[in-house]
Amino acid sequence: MKIHPYITLAILAIIWGSSFILMKEGLKFFSSYQVAAMRIAFAGIILLPFVNWKNLKINKGDFKYFVISGILGSALPAFLFTAAQTRIPSSLAGALNGLTPLFALLAGVIFLGVKFNKVKLYGVLFGLGGAFFLVYNKNMDYDIGYTLLVILAALLYGINVNIIKHKLSNYPALVVAALPLAIISIIGIAVLFKTGLDLSMSSEQEVRSFIAILLLAVLGTSLSLVLFNNLIQQTNAIFATSVTYLIPIVALFWGFLDHETILYNQLIGLGFILVAIWLIRNDK
Repeated sequence: MKIHPYITLAILAIIWGSSFILMKEGLKFFSSYQVAAMRIAFAGIILLPFVNWKNLKINKGDFKYFVISGILGSALPAFLFTAAQTRIPSSLAGALNGLTPLFALLAGVIFLGVKFNKVKLYGVLFGLGGAFFLVYNKNMDYDIGYTLLVILAALLYGINVNIIKHKLSNYPALVVAALPLAIISIIGIAVLFKTGLDLSMSSEQEVRSFIAILLLAVLGTSLSLVLFNNLIQQTNAIFATSVTYLIPIVALFWGFLDHETILYNQLIGLGFILVAIWLIRNDK
């Protein structure tokens, strides 16, 4: 039975918007490296049974794009987000993630010659203004340098969107999701061995943190990619990517429930970013 597109959109917003609070919970016991490594390792393993690997045909020249997509679209952002959230609130990380469509546009313009006009320019300016309001406040109690890690992660997401769109569009959506995750799961497993991960489950906090990371991998990475790809097939890319409007709002909501301080400048910054996304997405 097919899920209604709007229901799928809402599910994706909740899942992806909740990823930041799940990372925060995972970091209460495990190191940032371990949280990221477990996320990508579990996510890659979970999708393995859903692909017919025996009959999978990949053009020789395209394999490198699957590797690049896995590294830029999942592996590096996973480590950047967890590192950043050791010093900044999860709500701020989620709001800054809203810059992804802006960077997707800029990457397309710079590397692929995507048409850039006045409306898109206004979108870029609003997005940059939103980023400024999000990260700057004279009373901030976090390390502003760590916000750059989140911005870099959003930039990598934006580049990856263009790689998938222009280099991997001839492959089934499930393969585009599963193969890069399978590749980078090797990185995750290697990091876990290097850090000497011990899953003794000797404390209540360790159990809670592990469950949060497992949910992050299963829901926030594997299942969400399958849902997102199905949503694109049911509707179109423009409708599917409108989830970007909702993710920062969900992230801010979780931060509020977790007693994080939500400053007025964050709400202003989020508003600027939402306007920027609207301008970029609705310009023809």
